[in-house]
Amino acid sequence: MDGNNRISNEQIKALLITTVIGVGILSLPSDVAAIMRTGGWVAIVIGGILIIPFIIIIDRIFKLYPGKSIFQIGQEVMPPWIFKLILLILLAYMLFILSYGIRVFAEVIKAYLLETTPTEVIIITMLIAVSYIARSNIEAIARMAVMIYPIILGFTIFIILVNLPNTDYTNIYPVFDIDYARLPKGIMGTIFAYAGYELIIFVLPLSEDSNGSLMYNLRGLFIVMGVYLIMFFITLSRYGVFQLQREIWPSIAVVKEVDLPGFFLENLDGIVMAAWVMVVYGSMGPSLYAAGLILSNILNTRYHNIFIPFFLPIIYIVALLPSNLVQVYEKMGAILNYITAVAIFLIPIIIFASAYIKKRRGRT
Repeated sequence: MDGNNRISNEQIKALLITTVIGVGILSLPSDVAAIMRTGGWVAIVIGGILIIPFIIIIDRIFKLYPGKSIFQIGQEVMPPWIFKLILLILLAYMLFILSYGIRVFAEVIKAYLLETTPTEVIIITMLIAVSYIARSNIEAIARMAVMIYPIILGFTIFIILVNLPNTDYTNIYPVFDIDYARLPKGIMGTIFAYAGYELIIFVLPLSEDSNGSLMYNLRGLFIVMGVYLIMFFITLSRYGVFQLQREIWPSIAVVKEVDLPGFFLENLDGIVMAAWVMVVYGSMGPSLYAAGLILSNILNTRYHNIFIPFFLPIIYIVALLPSNLVQVYEKMGAILNYITAVAIFLIPIIIFASAYIKKRRGRT
């Protein structure tokens, strides 16, 4: 691997944070509140904790086969047709998650910023912009993530500060109002919010210090979990559980309702939308890059960037299949939760089991 394909663990952490925090954060507070009421934070925490063993499993795969990419490991430890099937599933997942993300992005921009602009125009514009960074090498994408990462943290702190005067902390009580019968459904509702961690499979071998990468990956997960918990408690304390359940995108609505009379900017809509566009851009770029990387390895080509333009019409068509926002969340969202579970949980286990068995047999 050349120097342009080596990135630091700090860059990997930033890359994972920006990839995971995308459109899922918009509806997460209302989604978990609808299922778990004020105990929705428990589902967010458990959903994050469930990711930890799979981060460790992925890290262990590359410890068993140091210096090799996931494509080299897969070809070595599994029958070719099985590994190619896994890659096709991952490719379909990447394209589907991009289609879902770009459609939600377009709906939000249309609702809050460009009311008269057709959804199709917003989607096409964003796809062209995302394809530019996706055609780059991983170092350029990682540098972009390092730039966007402080924006995410700064935006989170900003939301806390501007909402403090109007926060009613009694709305978060009872904190431990947990319906254990609905907990599995609540956890399942958080799965998409953690989508993006499967990117470790592709970027971990590119680390300049693979021995210390695990702790950086876990820190990234805890930061994501912390951002989600902050957004849940801020929106819950601002709206109360019943109004929060009715909000479509509470994470944006909670900032839109803030007024700063006497300040240079009394309306925060423009700042909020500008920051969020960058967050979504940072989330979609790595996913499109990964899709190109997967297909280039399936077809045994040297460069991933030649496939990026061919993905755009597929993403565009799938994104426009739902006729309205309700179908986007009810149909595409439901499908995506299950596909994400397969991509994050099942596929790493299959690859690790195959790698471990192959390694054990090689020693005997």
